[in-house]
Amino acid sequence: MKYSIIVCNYNGVSYIDDCLSSLINQTYINFEVIVINDGSTDSSLTKLKKWEEKYPEKIKVFDQENQGLSASRNRGVQEVTGDYLLFVDIDDTLKENTLETLENQQEDTDLIKFQAENHYPDGRIEPILSNLKNKVLSGEEAFCQMVKEKQVFEMAQLYAYRTSFWKENQFTFAKDRYHEDFGLIPYVIIKSKSVKFLNEPLYQYRQTDNSITRNKDYEKTVKRAKDILFFQQDLWIKIKEIDTVSEKTKHIFKSFIANAVISQVNNLQGKDREKYIEEIKEKKILEDLSRDSLKQKLKYNYLKKRLK
Repeated sequence: MKYSIIVCNYNGVSYIDDCLSSLINQTYINFEVIVINDGSTDSSLTKLKKWEEKYPEKIKVFDQENQGLSASRNRGVQEVTGDYLLFVDIDDTLKENTLETLENQQEDTDLIKFQAENHYPDGRIEPILSNLKNKVLSGEEAFCQMVKEKQVFEMAQLYAYRTSFWKENQFTFAKDRYHEDFGLIPYVIIKSKSVKFLNEPLYQYRQTDNSITRNKDYEKTVKRAKDILFFQQDLWIKIKEIDTVSEKTKHIFKSFIANAVISQVNNLQGKDREKYIEEIKEKKILEDLSRDSLKQKLKYNYLKKRLK
C-alpha cells in the first residue's frame, strides 16, 4: 500500500525540518510527501527545495500564489498517487511508526481514524484518546458514536483517507473560510462506508499562540463565528439529501452542527453578539438541538433563556 502525505506550508520555515524529518524517517517506506508552498514570504521555498533535492524520490514541492489552507490541501489532493492520503500541517509532526501502524491494519476501509497528542511549549504532552479503539464501523455509526463520546473528530489531520473514495466523491475544502475541517470532515465521515478506529496517538499537534483556535485577533473571531454559521447551513443541505442516512442520524447531525453555531456566542461581544443571536433566532437553530434526554432538555431550556 502506498501513502501520500500532503503538507501545506505558509511561512513555516522554522518548522520545516522537524515536520519533514518525521515523515522521511517513517519506518514504512512506500510513501510520498506532497508539499504545497502557499506563497510563503519567508525562506520556506528555498529550504523546501533543498529537501526535495535531497530526497527526490520521496518529496515533491509545488509552489503557488497564496490562496490559503483549503486551496493548498485541494491542490495537494490533485497531485497524490498513493492508495491512501493524509494531511499534515507544517508545524506538526507524525510519529515515525505512523505509516507502519496504518499498514498493519488489515481492514480495507474508506477511513482510518487515529489519535493525536497535543505538544505544548512548556514540554507538556497531552494524549487525546478514544474508547472506540480497534473497531470498524460504518460512516453513519462512526459519526454517531464520536458525537456520543464527545470526541474531537473534525480535524482533517486525524485520518488516513482512501484516495479513490476521496476523489470519487469530489471532496474539497471550502476556500476563504475558517473551520474548513468542520465544514467538510463530518460529511466525509457520513459518506464513508467504513471507518477503522485506532487508539494510538500518531499525530503530534504543536500548540502555539498562532493556532487558529488560540488566535486572539477579534476580527478573526467574528469571521470564525460567521463561517461556522455558513457551514451549519451548507452541511445540513448536503446531509439531508443522502437517502441512505437514517432520520435518527440526521437528527443527531442537525443537533451537532446547531451546538457548534451556538457555542460561538460566548466568543462575541456587543453588537456582534447581538446580531449573531438574532441570526440564530431567525434561522431557528435553537430548535435543532436534541431534547431526547432530561439533560438535553435542561440544556435547551437554559440556552433558550440565555439567548433571549
